[in-house]
Amino acid sequence: MRTISSRPVPLHFQITNDLRNDIKEGKWNLGDQFPTDKQLMEQYGVSSTTVRRAISELVYEGWLERLPGKGTFVRKEHVEETLSKLTGFFEEMRKRGYKPSSKVLNVEPVELTLQTIEKIPQLSVFGRQKLYLVEKLQMMNDQPVVYLRSYWPFEYGKRLAEFDISQHGLYELAEEKLGVNLEEAEQTIAAGIAGNKEAQYLRVETGFPILIMERTLYSGGRPVELSINVYRADRYKYRVKLTRDQSNNCEGILEPPGSFSG
Repeated sequence: MRTISSRPVPLHFQITNDLRNDIKEGKWNLGDQFPTDKQLMEQYGVSSTTVRRAISELVYEGWLERLPGKGTFVRKEHVEETLSKLTGFFEEMRKRGYKPSSKVLNVEPVELTLQTIEKIPQLSVFGRQKLYLVEKLQMMNDQPVVYLRSYWPFEYGKRLAEFDISQHGLYELAEEKLGVNLEEAEQTIAAGIAGNKEAQYLRVETGFPILIMERTLYSGGRPVELSINVYRADRYKYRVKLTRDQSNNCEGILEPPGSFSG
């Protein structure tokens, strides 16, 4: 029997936190059947009402799914990122106790032609210099979460490609191996739907809801990366801390229809 704390915290809240941590740590895989209410009652030594409240919270948060007549199943793993600090995917995953990895899809030099800029206008921030494209599928506990296209100035991208970018984040390598001081970034987030390529990589149906995050990273006042990140909307969410002190808040941008790209 697992021990419940004697602190003045509701039992169902303690059990919710305990089970949520077990899911995050990989005790069950996506799609696994979850213990029954009776098993959890015996495990924690609590009433059916307490167990149901705990499970209902996990269902509401999206961790579990109840199927009538079949039972309760592990529905998905969430990644939550706080919009307050500049971090890379690998850093964010490790901080939250997940195992990050990635599948390298493509690494190649890119000529920044007028045709390229017409297709991806955001690349105009680099002027007309030659770039390097790193295309990866970012994984959380071996499950695909983010389809990434990351553009770097040629001299940086060529050197990044010399390292194992499947097991290391690009930001970590840029700082530790290349000595690039990553200072700040501009970032936008928009809703979208998965095209054929995104759907294939993220293992969803075409038209599935996605989040598109575009980030321009700066060092010494110069752009050193433009990344276009496509997230499964059912596995990723952002948290923004708001205060009355306007200097500390993040800004939302209302764009006219059709202005988002990606």
